Amino acid sequence: MHADNAVLGSIGRKRVCLALSTVNGSVLHETIRTYDAQVVNGVSAALTTFQRDLGISALPRRSAFSVPGLVRGDAISITKTSWFLSRSGLKAMLGEPPLVLNDFAAEAWALCAAEGQVREAFSGSNGSPAKRSGTFLVMGITSGLGVAAVHRSETGVVTVLPTEAGHGAFAAATPELTDLAASLSLGRQPVTAEGLVSAPGLLAIYNALSRQRGCLPRAKSPEEITRSMATDPIAHAACDLLAKAFWAQAGSLVMTLGAWDGLLVAGAVAHAILPSLRKPEAQALFANSIKYRRALSDVPRSLVSYENAELVGLGEALRHRWGHA
Repeated sequence: MHADNAVLGSIGRKRVCLALSTVNGSVLHETIRTYDAQVVNGVSAALTTFQRDLGISALPRRSAFSVPGLVRGDAISITKTSWFLSRSGLKAMLGEPPLVLNDFAAEAWALCAAEGQVREAFSGSNGSPAKRSGTFLVMGITSGLGVAAVHRSETGVVTVLPTEAGHGAFAAATPELTDLAASLSLGRQPVTAEGLVSAPGLLAIYNALSRQRGCLPRAKSPEEITRSMATDPIAHAACDLLAKAFWAQAGSLVMTLGAWDGLLVAGAVAHAILPSLRKPEAQALFANSIKYRRALSDVPRSLVSYENAELVGLGEALRHRWGHA
């Protein structure tokens, strides 16, 4: 093992994925190991198991980890778990301070390392920042709504801006979406973007539509809704509404973050509702601004996928941090 290797770790709510990287940040795919978060008792225990499974005498001193939620302070809480990731604890265990990123920021870094697989080009050319300069927006629709901005300078210097924009207010761009948001808020706090544009959001939309139509909901999970799009009219309508909500929010965030050079869409839910995302009436809400309609219409937009995105992104972030760019 080279002295400049690093250990990479994606710490999730349900699983922990660990790997080693090369000197230049590339993931050594043969070292990838995945552990059930219910079985391993914390990050340190997962690292000890990883070292034993690889049969190596010591782990690399350098490390990078991604976690869901806000990454601040020494002890970082892993969202919706009882786990904490301790920067000082990892430094004591491995020898150097770890790089810790928000999980979706790590995915955004992955786009700087590779083009990924473009499944659908909604508008213009592929907006990937892997080889182009500019400012890009990356959005992922999963169990939450991940949002990050990526800027690549003319000289190739990359900056990834992690955000918690999914927890910001939803941009209701039409009366239909305004009524939907109002029906979900029920007089409480305003609906967040993630409250609509996510897997739980899809289920909430589906249940709201079922109530409006006086029907008992047939689907009980987001997966059941997307699987029944072709046979359940309410499921079809829910996916269409989620697509409209997504494009409206995406257009608002492009203007907010100045990401005029491309939008990258990722996440299992986005892939599952692709037929709805393709619809012109949904995509029209991306350029809903009167003042910036032309500029928004020119923003390249693509649906992308890439394997082991968080690990790839962590390796790329480390590469830039240590001056191997």
